[in-house]
Amino acid sequence: MQDIHCNSAPPSANQVPISPVGGPPSGNWGQNNNYMPSLSPILSMSNVDESDSRGRPPSRWWEADSNGTPDQRGMVRSKRESKYMGVPKEAREALQWIESPKRSASYGSNEAGPSVEYTSEKGHWPGDQEAALTPQPLRHSMLSALTVSQPNTPNPSRLDISRLVTLPPPYPRHHPAVNNNHPDLTDIRTAVRGLSDLAELTVSKERFAADSDRRRQDMKKETEQERAALRGNLQQEIARGHMSYADAAAIEADSMEGEKEKMKQLEKTDFEMFQSQVVAPLNELLTMRISKATQLFDGLAARLFDNEDNQADMPQEEGDDKPELLEKLTLLKWIFETRELLHRAIYDLLSDRNDRYRSVIVTSYRISGNDEKVRGAEAFFAEDAAKRAHVYSLEVHSRTEAFERVIDQTVSKGVEAQLSAFWDIAPNLSQVLDKVPPHEGLSMFQIQVPAAEYDENPSYHQHPLQYLFSLLLHAEKSTYQFIESQTNLFCLLHEVREALSHARSRVTESEVDEQKGISPGPESLQRAEEMRKAESKKLTDDLKEKAEVVQHQWQDALGDSIKNAKERVGGYLLETGGWDEQLEEGGVGGV
Repeated sequence: MQDIHCNSAPPSANQVPISPVGGPPSGNWGQNNNYMPSLSPILSMSNVDESDSRGRPPSRWWEADSNGTPDQRGMVRSKRESKYMGVPKEAREALQWIESPKRSASYGSNEAGPSVEYTSEKGHWPGDQEAALTPQPLRHSMLSALTVSQPNTPNPSRLDISRLVTLPPPYPRHHPAVNNNHPDLTDIRTAVRGLSDLAELTVSKERFAADSDRRRQDMKKETEQERAALRGNLQQEIARGHMSYADAAAIEADSMEGEKEKMKQLEKTDFEMFQSQVVAPLNELLTMRISKATQLFDGLAARLFDNEDNQADMPQEEGDDKPELLEKLTLLKWIFETRELLHRAIYDLLSDRNDRYRSVIVTSYRISGNDEKVRGAEAFFAEDAAKRAHVYSLEVHSRTEAFERVIDQTVSKGVEAQLSAFWDIAPNLSQVLDKVPPHEGLSMFQIQVPAAEYDENPSYHQHPLQYLFSLLLHAEKSTYQFIESQTNLFCLLHEVREALSHARSRVTESEVDEQKGISPGPESLQRAEEMRKAESKKLTDDLKEKAEVVQHQWQDALGDSIKNAKERVGGYLLETGGWDEQLEEGGVGGV
């Protein structure tokens, strides 16, 4: 069983965005239908550091001038390379019909042959053959000037492996869902970060605390001065014979009572100022933020599936044009967590207010020396705090339960869409993989290699199966995106369900004995903790089971076939001197 990696970094995390070399400007480019990604899985185009050729000549030999100086004009992506990337579907299909004057060759032959281009990656119904050969009107201005012609007839003796590129979804992606940095969601991420910033609350409370402490210090200093002055006057009056000791003691007792009244008034004034300067404005601020977070939540939840009609068939067909469902759900989770943070801030603010009010009441009774009323007041406020904690835990559980239902329904729908799309292409890819012969038959095996690939990779003339290996590696990584997407969705659902489990256990922990007016004792808390651990283990086992099912489906449908084909072709290249370390880039992460 492979390790399950779940990623849901907080919105404040410092994500490192993927910066495509020579890519379009960051501003609003994700909404432009004409954007052309510039990442490339082609080995010669992916190797950015040409100075490190490991003893071999640089692969970009065509970019050097006659003096051997590298061409400073930069790298230009070919039409052939564009089909590897997340360009619009119409653009990929149109590029398949463009004739190239360059020649192509096959394994074992360097003679000029007919120009071979990629074939259409999607099958057609029998009645659509004529339509399939007719280029359709394009909605992208970048393709409007292209001259479209009938494709050249490929050599039937050479296997067409172009479906290893044209069938799978675009790879690599500029904005993978786990990075949480798609430009279309930037505004929501920024808003969430703003809502979760509670610095204003901290500053307001600290400012009031400093003012309150200063008032208490001033009163203490003033009281000490008045007390010293009174005692000095009383001593002088006694010394002159104008006052007896009994009269002096009575005057000092009256002064002490006055000090107590001042202390009571200070506590009352301090509470009233806290109510007006801290509680009222911050409660209004937090309430407004909660309302804003709810609007963001409802707005994003309503458009989790932007295109209901095509979502099940092409969940990753548009490349990076739209954010993936996983990224939307992760952002929805951040909004929910931010809203809960705001609810908690209000609860803590009101709890602080209640504690200060309790201090006003208890201090008054304590100054008066009424111990019975002190104990009664403390018991009352303790019971009230326990009841408030239980009500709050019930509200948290209710909100978390509603959120879990949204995530559960959406994840089920998203996994179904990924499965549908995966099984839509898996059989056709398997047909190509099944035609790759065993190791002993590879010496006579011929494949169709586009002419542009020979120009970009001269080693294909001698070892054309390098091209097959690169396409196998690309198809493996590209199709595995469906598996990663399902696993990540299950991981997200697991996190939300664990949050619901914790909310449920906190309800149990905060239950109040109505007769005694107290919370459960240590035994009840221990029982709640054991229940939480048991439910957490159950949820973890369920996640592992689902991940194993998805992994086995991948291995049975494509994973094992691609792996075996890579081993056969890689072994043959190693024996014939055609193996290149750059051919293998690690394969898919979990396979």
